[in-house]
This record gives sequence, C-alpha cells and structure tokens, in this order.
Amino acid sequence: MITKRMVFALLALLAFLASFASAQPIASSNVAEFSVVRDRLYYPAGGSFKLLFRLDIADKWHTQSHDPSMKSLIATEVKLKPSKGVVFGRIVYPPGIDEKFDYFETPLSTYKGVTFIGVSGTVDSSLKQGPHTAQVELIIQACNDKTCLPPSTLKSTINFRVVAEGTKINFENRALFKSNKALFSFNTNDLSSNGDIKTLLQSSGFMLTFAFVFLGGLALNLTPCVYPLIPITVSYFGGQENSTKGKLVLNAFMYLLGIATMYSTLGVLAAITGDMFGSLLQHSAVIILLAMIMVCLGLSMFGLYEIRFPSFIIESGSKSKDGIFASLFMGLTAGIVAAPCVGPFVLGLLTFVSEQGDPVLGFTLFFTLAMGLGMPFVLLAIFSGSLATLPKSGEWMLWIRHVFGFVLIGMAFYFLAPLISNTIYWICLSVFMVIAGIFLGWISRVEVATSGFKFFRKTFGLLVVTIGVFFLSFAQADLKIGISWEEATIESVEEAKLSGRPVILDFSADWCLPCKELDHFTFTNSEVIRLSKRFLTYKVDLTSSNNAEAEALKKEFGVLGVPTIVFIDKNGNVLKPISFVGFIDAKELLKKMAIVLG
Repeated sequence: MITKRMVFALLALLAFLASFASAQPIASSNVAEFSVVRDRLYYPAGGSFKLLFRLDIADKWHTQSHDPSMKSLIATEVKLKPSKGVVFGRIVYPPGIDEKFDYFETPLSTYKGVTFIGVSGTVDSSLKQGPHTAQVELIIQACNDKTCLPPSTLKSTINFRVVAEGTKINFENRALFKSNKALFSFNTNDLSSNGDIKTLLQSSGFMLTFAFVFLGGLALNLTPCVYPLIPITVSYFGGQENSTKGKLVLNAFMYLLGIATMYSTLGVLAAITGDMFGSLLQHSAVIILLAMIMVCLGLSMFGLYEIRFPSFIIESGSKSKDGIFASLFMGLTAGIVAAPCVGPFVLGLLTFVSEQGDPVLGFTLFFTLAMGLGMPFVLLAIFSGSLATLPKSGEWMLWIRHVFGFVLIGMAFYFLAPLISNTIYWICLSVFMVIAGIFLGWISRVEVATSGFKFFRKTFGLLVVTIGVFFLSFAQADLKIGISWEEATIESVEEAKLSGRPVILDFSADWCLPCKELDHFTFTNSEVIRLSKRFLTYKVDLTSSNNAEAEALKKEFGVLGVPTIVFIDKNGNVLKPISFVGFIDAKELLKKMAIVLG
C-alpha cells in the first residue's frame, strides 16, 4: 500500500536525481541566503561575544527546522570550523513553525522567511591583536508545497578584530540582539550565562542595574559558601557585652561595610588581573593569618585579654570608636572568607567589569553585590548581640562567651584544613570538641546557676563530647565511594580531547566548601557514579597556586572560581552552555551528563 510518506520520499528523490540531469542544477542555495550578524566591531582578548546567523528564505519556500518532524528529513544545521583562540558555545536554534502540506499527513516543523540562529563565544586572552577570521557553514534543504531541492551547504566568514584586554568597545545591532534574546537565554547553572548578565547590565538603566546586582548579592546567601560567615558573625557579636541597641546596630553596619569593602576589592582585582576570585585563600600565609585571628578572638572570650586598637586610633575620636573599628576589621576578615562565593552571576559580573576596564565602576558594582550578600548578616549580628541584653545575663553570659570562644577557635581548624592531612584534621578537631565539651559541661561555672541551667550545661557538654567522638570516624580515609578521578595534567587533558570519549573536568580546592558539598553529596550518587564510567574524569586541584599544571589549565578554561565543572564532548569541544559553577544536586548533574552523552 502506497502511503503519503512514500509519495513524499519519492518526490524528494526525483527532485534530487533531476538536478543531475539539468545543465544548470537548481540547489537550495538558489532560494536562500546566509549571513553573519555581530554584536560588536572589536573583540577584547579574554572577553566574550555573541553572533547571530541570519537565514533569508525566498517567498513560498521553507527549510526543515533544526528538529525536523521526521529523522529522514534534512535538518537545518550550523557548523562552526575550529578557530585557534576562539571558543564557541552551544548553538541555539529557534523553534520551528508547524505547517501542513498536501503531500504529507502530519504538519512539518519548518523555517520560513527570515530566521536567526544564535551562539556565544569567548576570545582567548593569549590571541594576538589584529584581524582574525572563523569559518561557518549552514546545511539546508529548501522545499515548497510541491517539491524539495537538493541540500546545499552555505558558507560564510566571521571577520573580527582582536584588541587589548580592557579596551572599551561599541556594541552593534542592539535592537536585533535584544529581540532575539531568547537565543541567549539565561540559566543560573550555565557558564554561557555570563554574556547574558553583561547584556542585561549594558541595556539596563543605572538604578535598575544596581538593584539587580544587589538582588544578585542577596541570592548568594542561598549557596553553601556563606556558611562559614554564620558562626563567625554569631560568635563575634554574641560575645559582646554592655552594648546599647544603637551601638550594636552601628557596629553591625560597620561589619557589613568591612565585608563589602574587602569583597568588592577582591572582585575588582580578579576582574582586572584575570586571577581566580577568592584566590587569596590559596596562599598559606593568608590561611594561617585567618586562623590566628579566629584563635585570638576566641581566647579573648575567655577573659585572657581584651583586644583593643592602638591608642592613637582610639584617641582620634570618641572612646566608642574602638568597637566600631573592631567591627570594621572583622568585616574585612569576613570579606576574605566570603570570597569563594562564586556563581554564574558573579562570573558574569567579573567578565563585564574586566571588559569595561573601569575600576571605579567595577568597585561600585561589586560593593553593591557585597551589600546584598552581607545584609542578612546585619540582622544576624543584631540578633546575636541582643543576647547580652537578656534579663539576668550576668548569671550565664560568661558561659555563653565561652561557647562562642570555642566556636571561633573551631573556625581556625576549618581554615587550616587545606594545610594538613585529612586524618590529622579530623583527629585534632575531634580532640578539640571533646575538650570543649568537658570544659563547657563541667569546668566552666557561673556564680549563680539554677538547677535547670546546670542540667542544660551538662547536657550540652555531653552532646559536644559525643560529636567529638563521632568525628574520630572521619579520621580514617573517607569510606564513601564517589566518582573515580584522575589528576589532570596538560598532556592528559589534551589526550582526552582526542580519545573520542566525553570528558569531565572538576576544578576544585580544599578550602572550597561547595567543592566538598559536591564531593560528598553529588558525586557519591550511585547513578552519577554509574554514568561517570562512560566519561574520562579529571580533577584539577587549585588549593595551591604553586601547581603549574593546574594553573595552566585554569587559564586555558578561563576558571575564575571553584567549583567549576567543565564538560568536553567526544569530539574534543568544550561544552560551555552546560558547564557550571557552584553546587548542584545529583538530579541536575545527571541531566547535564545525559546531554553530553547524547
């Protein structure tokens, strides 16, 4: 029985064969034109860009969409030729237009008239300044309501000029790119979203831009990277005594000012130098300094001494300035701790600031971002500081100060973790917790204590001791089975690109809390482990800046924060649209892995 599908296939075959019989064969290229639309005239080295590929189809003709209704039909497809120093992201096609034809029983997904296809890309910072080109091809098959022409490959050249990093550039075709913004849709888990944040910043008004950046800072509080700030804030302000409500609020805002100043300074430095955001925590000297600050603050909670600023600073204003300067200093310290808080939004802001080349604008934007990040900690500081004003605080406040003192000293262990082995870290932390529990439960006393408080104190001490003993189980090698990683080198990554297998690169560091979250919760998922065996999996350790191989790979892949997970397909192409920064759960990771595997 002859069906409509068979008739359609026969017509297409006859048209294809007829083209060879004609002296001047009619091809799809006769009814379609292909051109490239750029978003800028110059491309800064190390910057990103966007392109639109324009397909003009003659009246009464159409092509199949990129996702045709039948697998046997020729899909419209863009192919980008590899170009040294230029990395292209995922090509984004518009949805097809369903149209019914007499020769086929179901509607076909087509492109008609003018169609735009989008792609984002980046220029390597090492690419020489001057003119460059990249080649692009478009495969189509044009049809009308009666016949289909033979497929054609339309070719075009992308001409661009590379200029120095930081050069201010003028954008072109703003209206056209804005109307096609769906082709560059923002996804909070995609590295490719950097350009979309930049486009929003460039096209928004002054007030809207800063409001958007402030909200982005607030959103950072939903990520695990801010967890270390919670005990630091609670311990510092909870241990303060004799603070009036007004002074407490002022100190809380000075703490916020310190966070914002340090965070924004590091952000601008990262954008200007191209170094990794939060890279201060790579240096052992900084880690040891942070640990010493935590220990000094912790010991002061036991009344061993009182931390005061030099007299010339205090005498420059009223006596109350001592607490204000101390809060500012703590905020500056907390700003370093917050520096690893990196996500797609922060990366987009870093890229935008680096391309603008304006340190003042960069500092202002990152200061606004940090104000959003730190605002919840103002409320936490005020709440923690209010503990000292509770009724009868003298009976138990000394004990509370001891609790906060131990918390601050415990944070010192947290910061020192990258410098010591995993086994020693857990043994030291376990012993510390046991000592803290015994001291808080039975040694630390108050002059006047009710029977209820005595019971609470001993129960609390026993709980801390129990946790300390439990931590001893972590002193052994981590028994959780996860993804099997190999240490990445430049040579091994290059070989992996040529292996014909997809690759996962995990850029991480020991001081990175979200990295640990990925290791313990996402990479240990049984389905993730099963699927990972179809990949080549490499880990790039950025704990120390002394690792030349890791630093080279960080530069090659443009890593500005950890954790960064980079996917490479079986053809050796970096898949920026599905690579991501920050923590994601196993469900989201499985979706990305499935896309890579096709």
